[in-house]
Amino acid sequence: YILNFIFFLSKSSIKRILILGEIMKNNTIKFLTFGLALFLVSCSNSTEPVVEESQGPIYRGPYHIEFLACNAGPDYSSENAQKMLAEWKELDHSEDLRWAGVHAPEGDNNRFDNGWWELEWTSKEAADQAWASENPEFIAWAQKYESVISCDGEGRYPWTFYLPRPSDSFGPVEAEDGYYASAYLACSFNEGYGRQDLRATVVEYNTYLDSANDVGGYYFGVYFPEFDADDDFLWLNAHSSFDGMAAGNADWEINGKEMQAKFDEISTCRTPDLYNSWMLRSVNEEEGES
Repeated sequence: YILNFIFFLSKSSIKRILILGEIMKNNTIKFLTFGLALFLVSCSNSTEPVVEESQGPIYRGPYHIEFLACNAGPDYSSENAQKMLAEWKELDHSEDLRWAGVHAPEGDNNRFDNGWWELEWTSKEAADQAWASENPEFIAWAQKYESVISCDGEGRYPWTFYLPRPSDSFGPVEAEDGYYASAYLACSFNEGYGRQDLRATVVEYNTYLDSANDVGGYYFGVYFPEFDADDDFLWLNAHSSFDGMAAGNADWEINGKEMQAKFDEISTCRTPDLYNSWMLRSVNEEEGES
């Protein structure tokens, strides 16, 4: 079945998200651009994933990621959204849900015109258990607002995610309301190259970043598909804003040519898809939930 529900954390973000939601609706982009994430009333034990040296570029990971395509429903309005947000605040969610965010297309050049809901779990088993939950309180809340937004829960796309360096290496990326600008590049390995080559190149990239010019908050991540995908991996560039992204790209064009050539040797990437993104939930091992 299709699960229909949303959530958000910060009061300060409501105005910003709802304004963007209206803009997207007027542009017929079928996505409600504010927070949503799965919740469970009964929490389970959380286990930190074990890093294996044979796997991809590593700082933290692997984590089990799910992307869900989401579309606005016929009853979307700012008032309905605020009601949903208020009622969500009364709910609890699983400790195994480590991160959640939403992505609203920026511009008209993305491959997909829908938005995406992203969930990060400790494991596939934890995700499956959460989706199988039939808590009456949650089901009633979801059904109450199913005409406001719909997300394809059955058709979710599984990925394995690695964070190759601390996300705050260049300062905080997400704003107080969780906002950040993101670029996703779908990439394929060139003939004769694979994941270990990417990992070796990422090690070099981290060294490059250690001495790069400071252009503001930035981090990157790597996703490997756990389904029959057209591409071999997904590369994420996350910036504090699109102005920061533009500054980083400009610096990269001047100073990153040698590093770019190393990436080009092992892989070929599509034009990046740009998104206005919001982090909705994050569980930090040292600091706890935020």
